[in-house]
Amino acid sequence: MTPITLTGTTLPLTGLTAIADGAPVMLGRAGIARMRAGEHALSEALGRGDGIYGTTSMVGAFKDSGVADDDRPKYALRLLRSHLLGTGAWLPRRLVRAAMATRLNTLLTGHTGAGIHLAESLAALLNAGITPAVPEYGSIGCADVGLMSHIGASLLGEGVAFGPDGGTPLPAATLLARSGLRPMVPGPKDVMSVLSSNALGVAGVALVTADLRARLPLLLHVFVLGAAGFGAFGIPWETARQTGMEAESRVARFLQGLTRPGDWTPRRNLQDPLSFRCMPQIAGALVVALDRVEATLAHSLAHADDNPVLLDGRAMTSGASLPLALAVDAQALVIALCHYARSALGRILALCREDLSGLPRNLTLDPGRQVAFGAATKLAADLTTAILRESTPASLYQIPVANGFEDEASYLPSVARALGLQTTLLSPLIALEAMAGRQAIHLSGARPTDGPGALLTELQCDVPLLDDSGAVSDAVHRTEAVLDRFAARFTAAPPAEFRFPPPPSFQESAHA
Repeated sequence: MTPITLTGTTLPLTGLTAIADGAPVMLGRAGIARMRAGEHALSEALGRGDGIYGTTSMVGAFKDSGVADDDRPKYALRLLRSHLLGTGAWLPRRLVRAAMATRLNTLLTGHTGAGIHLAESLAALLNAGITPAVPEYGSIGCADVGLMSHIGASLLGEGVAFGPDGGTPLPAATLLARSGLRPMVPGPKDVMSVLSSNALGVAGVALVTADLRARLPLLLHVFVLGAAGFGAFGIPWETARQTGMEAESRVARFLQGLTRPGDWTPRRNLQDPLSFRCMPQIAGALVVALDRVEATLAHSLAHADDNPVLLDGRAMTSGASLPLALAVDAQALVIALCHYARSALGRILALCREDLSGLPRNLTLDPGRQVAFGAATKLAADLTTAILRESTPASLYQIPVANGFEDEASYLPSVARALGLQTTLLSPLIALEAMAGRQAIHLSGARPTDGPGALLTELQCDVPLLDDSGAVSDAVHRTEAVLDRFAARFTAAPPAEFRFPPPPSFQESAHA
């Protein structure tokens, strides 16, 4: 795989996902120079006798307790081990790799005071395919100290990690030795720089955001299948293109590009149920939420969120360890996904209602003898309800810790976990929408063309119609596989409507 050069200035989501999926990394020269300057500034500050949180002092409720110069190396180890507190299942390896890359890129800003050997050690782990085993629970999102500590342990040859081939975690010391690497000897602020980062929460949101943006075209292709089978009007798309918000116009243009006159004939008077009529607004809200998250991520992925930070040669107290803006934007994305899921359920149910669709009840191929989608709607309802349950704003549920001294938190890892669960559940829900749209097209005689027509052909080849002759769950899994393959074609060349930010030429003509 092509190496990704980390600069400490920007880190596009395409680069982050490539590293998560195994791409090696290189350290940019300018970033290395900034780190060396920051390390020198830290040394001078220590030489002046400046107080530096977590280096010359302990942390949290014990911030007033000093650390003697000769005790500093041992204190750093105690600090790390006292924060090895994660529990639960291991986080996915690609998430941990993305977190390591995030921390590495923000180290290269030069504002952490960490030594260049910390950056080199993180890069060496990534390039050797050694991934620290990090448990799922242990962070409230004001620096992921209880989880980042497990990455720090692997750097020092402690704890367990996954090798290049995955499998069962092995002692980190064993994996380092196999790769010809030595445990890192931490400098004055290196352990604190590993701990004092929200890299896991940031990386979790980033990976889900990248995945959702890549799947936007697929979601709308599936919608068009349902619209064709339902006989929905395309007029609301033109209304949104001309008068809607910029994101609504982007969605409307994309929908218009997927259809041709004569693909299907509307079957009702004037207008359709809102889940069909309002797709530019529903998907537009999802686009707005994605754009907001990605804009905030652009900052989070290229700025040190440490406390303290090194600025102008001084170690300065910082509140950047609270990534509240990203947590709030990510929670808006959680809600936008809830709305999209609810609308998908609405379309599935509308297609199954003979009084709304004009098609046989539950899209049965043999009325009175087959259940068809009758029971499948329960799965759709369960999936949607589970997605909606994740809408609780986790960032509001803060419990003061550190003897009341740390009384704010973002719970960003919890928000990232909610987004991850939502996207997992959205996959079978959209598969059910595709299955219902495909069956409705079969019954109605609609003939979608272009992209939706190609998707329909793939579904017809790989997935049987629901006629009670096989397990619904098997059909759902096969449909998910088809949709995954279809979505992959947009990864390398995403439509202009859904790039971030959209091309200037598109923005200028959005309301033409």
